[in-house]
Amino acid sequence: MNPRITRTAAITTLAAALAFTGSPTLAQATAAPSVNHATTEAEGPDSLRPFVEQRPHWTACDHKELDAAGARCATIRVPLDYRNPQGATLTLGFSRIKATDTAHRIGVMMHNSGGPGGNTLDMPLYDAPAMGRRLAARFDLIGMDPRGVGRSSPLRCGTSGHWLRSAGYDDTGFRAQARYEADLVKSCRRVYGKGMSYLRHFTTRNTARDMDVLRAVLGERKTSYFGISYGTYLGAAYAAMFPGRTDRLLLDSAIDPARWNVRAFRDAAVANEAFLDTWAAWAARRHSVYGFGDTPAKVRATVEGIARQAARTPLRVGPYTADGQQVPAVLADVMADDREFARAAKNIRVLHDAARGRTVEPTEELRAALGLPDDTSDIQNSLQLALLCGDRAAPRDLSWYRRNVERGRATMPVYGPLFNGVHPCALWPNTPLEPPVTGGNDAPGLIVQATGDPRTSYGNGQGLHRKMPNSRLITLRAQVHGVYTVYPNRCVYRQVNDYLRTGELPARNTVCDKDPGNDTR
Repeated sequence: MNPRITRTAAITTLAAALAFTGSPTLAQATAAPSVNHATTEAEGPDSLRPFVEQRPHWTACDHKELDAAGARCATIRVPLDYRNPQGATLTLGFSRIKATDTAHRIGVMMHNSGGPGGNTLDMPLYDAPAMGRRLAARFDLIGMDPRGVGRSSPLRCGTSGHWLRSAGYDDTGFRAQARYEADLVKSCRRVYGKGMSYLRHFTTRNTARDMDVLRAVLGERKTSYFGISYGTYLGAAYAAMFPGRTDRLLLDSAIDPARWNVRAFRDAAVANEAFLDTWAAWAARRHSVYGFGDTPAKVRATVEGIARQAARTPLRVGPYTADGQQVPAVLADVMADDREFARAAKNIRVLHDAARGRTVEPTEELRAALGLPDDTSDIQNSLQLALLCGDRAAPRDLSWYRRNVERGRATMPVYGPLFNGVHPCALWPNTPLEPPVTGGNDAPGLIVQATGDPRTSYGNGQGLHRKMPNSRLITLRAQVHGVYTVYPNRCVYRQVNDYLRTGELPARNTVCDKDPGNDTR
């Protein structure tokens, strides 16, 4: 649920902006006979036959790192609306790094980097360091850009910035945030029409259906899957919608399906405040270095003071400004990994100086967070708006959000107004076409969750585990969002890689401690 991710391109969380535009050089798919047929809950195989019988035309990816890794890329067509497969279609772009250990090939492994709306085309590049090259060589690693981003018919509403903004500290701030969300919705309506009927089909359910079409096109009876953050919700939805079609199912930093989407953001407010508490204790012990205060309470007061000052008068950070809506999102951005407390302190030092009227220059992270949105961020923001509102309706009474903000001020002074403010779906002009996937599934999945995850809380991982009775839960005692390919840990690697290698889950749930030396810095 991070507004932006700067520490790695391997993970995109619920409010991140990591996608890139499609390439016109990718060839379209052509029809060819196939013995596999993807089906949805409602459609039989005949309605999707033209789609599942496509044959990908593999080309170079026009992506430096993927091409260097030997990947090939292709596109296929999928229905815009699976209720009407004969109607309009979308392009679905994907990459493949083929298994080189063909004698011990396990099958395909699809990926999703989160977001929602994270570009996933290059996510397979980040598997090998955690998985090990010998194990990675046994899978065809598939990076499918989900519909609406990257090379899969990207959406562009022309938004002015990310939708996640703070509701501030008073009625003026709340009304300003509500107006901002309304303006974003208006941007989408200008592009996609008053009713925005086109956007109603960019949902988790339809993305899961796209995955199943791709599975069939690739000639596979089952697919393995690795998803991070929102990608865990997508993976769990796929397993629920298409029982029996998952092989290995790895869900990292999970979302409880019952809490998607507004409730999951409210959970994030609590989790981010807990992360701030831990960081404040760390910074207090280093008051002589950073000068934020010599007790956790004083450090917290410093951080809250920065946000309040920005709400009164926008901070000047080099060529950029940071107002009261933006600063809490920036603070959340730089607090995502307990190994990077010093980096967080460096960024907060700049904001602290700016709040005191000093001339400052932005760090790389602040430059990325405060700079003008580009095409990539507009695509991801547009998809997030469509998918969040297409998956599940949100309360429409703005006073409901105002009450939540006010109730949380005492315990969530920084992040409560950020994650509890007016949701754009409160202002969305239509309602979802289908109910969300809120239940579990019987798939034998492996869930990995950090105890102090600041985005998808540990309780969400436990909730998904309860809804998947055949799953196992690996707990890492750490504060980080995204574990397996982001936060090296021998205990986690051993459990996950044994599962990927054999297909057998651990006998019981496991708790892992940090590796020696992998401490805060």
